[in-house]
Amino acid sequence: MSDRKIPAPTGTRDLYPDDVLARRYLTQTWRDTAIRCGFEEIEGPTFEHLDLYTIKSGEGIVSELFSFRRSGGEKDYALRPEFTPTLARMYAARAQQLPKPCKWFTAGPYFRAERPQRGRLREFLQWNMDFLADDGSPAGRAMAETEIEHAILSCFMTLGLGPGDVTLRLSHRTATANILRFCGVPDDKVEAWFGLLDRAQKIPFETYVELARALGAEEPTAQRVRAAIESKLEGDSEDATLIGRLFSRDPSSLSAAERQFAAEQVVPYVRQLASTWVNLGLVGVSPSPVRIDFRVVRGLAYYTGLVFEATAEGERAVCGGGRYDGLVELFGGPATPAVGFGMGDVVLGLLLAERDLWPKGAELADAVSRAPASARPEVFVISADDEATDPIERGLVLMLRSGIESMAYRERRGKPWERDRYEARSGGVRPMHARQSYKSTRNLKKLLADAERQQAKFAAIVHGLERVQLKDLDRRVDLTPADLGVGSIAEFSAVPTSPVYVGRAAAALVDAVR
Repeated sequence: MSDRKIPAPTGTRDLYPDDVLARRYLTQTWRDTAIRCGFEEIEGPTFEHLDLYTIKSGEGIVSELFSFRRSGGEKDYALRPEFTPTLARMYAARAQQLPKPCKWFTAGPYFRAERPQRGRLREFLQWNMDFLADDGSPAGRAMAETEIEHAILSCFMTLGLGPGDVTLRLSHRTATANILRFCGVPDDKVEAWFGLLDRAQKIPFETYVELARALGAEEPTAQRVRAAIESKLEGDSEDATLIGRLFSRDPSSLSAAERQFAAEQVVPYVRQLASTWVNLGLVGVSPSPVRIDFRVVRGLAYYTGLVFEATAEGERAVCGGGRYDGLVELFGGPATPAVGFGMGDVVLGLLLAERDLWPKGAELADAVSRAPASARPEVFVISADDEATDPIERGLVLMLRSGIESMAYRERRGKPWERDRYEARSGGVRPMHARQSYKSTRNLKKLLADAERQQAKFAAIVHGLERVQLKDLDRRVDLTPADLGVGSIAEFSAVPTSPVYVGRAAAALVDAVR
């Protein structure tokens, strides 16, 4: 027997049976979360033409990639370091035939030629979710961003990670650029400053000042920038208070031109980011899992507006993403609004281990044996009357996707993989695959046709908080609480604590025929 031993390549992992089960637990959580949020799975090649990555990021990115050329060949290729360029290429190729909006997800291996360290390997798994081709309106953009942000928070919740474990930090690249200009950074240095800000949290202040000098900024400018991007902002503050906090000055000490610049070029983006609390139903929730943080800029050049990171104390970002409205067009497609994120398994796995949130032994085997999320939509929520019911519709969709933990589980503070987490007998409602229509029409017939086109099992038609009509689309019949033996009234409720909560009824109906 030879004593020669060849180790695994640096920055890779050998996975034995228990490791594979643990990985499946994680990837199954990713897949279930995406499907319940109405996203459809796609796949792309694990290597691409090198040009796909250099076309936007430049030749400098080549040193960060595993690139190669076949012997005797003329074309350069690279193992994929991320998925967004592939996604943009795929969408551009069939943009005219694809539905709008287009909601896609994927999970698979990625590769980066960088020095391995804690939280960063050369080969890793990554989950990507992207919402493409919203209608471009402020409301449409906000809805797309809300769905992406909710999916991230829902994944964390499913894994047992709460606001004390991980925080979703939101920023806006346009607002950050305007803050830099306000602090005296010239236009031609803004992109370079983005790179510095991306590193600023990881380096000593003295190093930050030295790097700022290399960009032509003296220490006072560097200090003003740092103070501004580290401001703790609350989106419900008055404009003057926001401006004062942002620039660490009494607003009255600012000139009229400075106040106007801040009010027009910064405050609107803070308001836009702050709408997240309303859209996600987080108003009054403490501690909040979301905050505004202008230190987040993300290093990739294709981001155009919203950017975000989910971070845990002492760790790298667990996930990150943002809006990239110009990327599809760059690959020959039409102008396409788009927002998405990537979540890797390395940092997330470390965080779960630190919080004792990895199931083991029989519990792990049980966890990966559970029924996956239904690929077929279980409930299609419709707001058919007027705009007054739209917030109820949106809230119901998010609640259906999240589920309701059982009383016994909450009182026991159980582990996230335990069987009774959503047990109906103790008041729980399991998470469901819920969708909504993105059509602008209020025509109920057309909206029901949309539900049937998407093959939904049930439609929940919202007329009010306590007036939700439940329709079985397979049998084409309306259902009432009396039909299910849970009440004598004619309609269901969108209130989760109600005995006639429509989510509880729909889950019971679906589970009865499984």
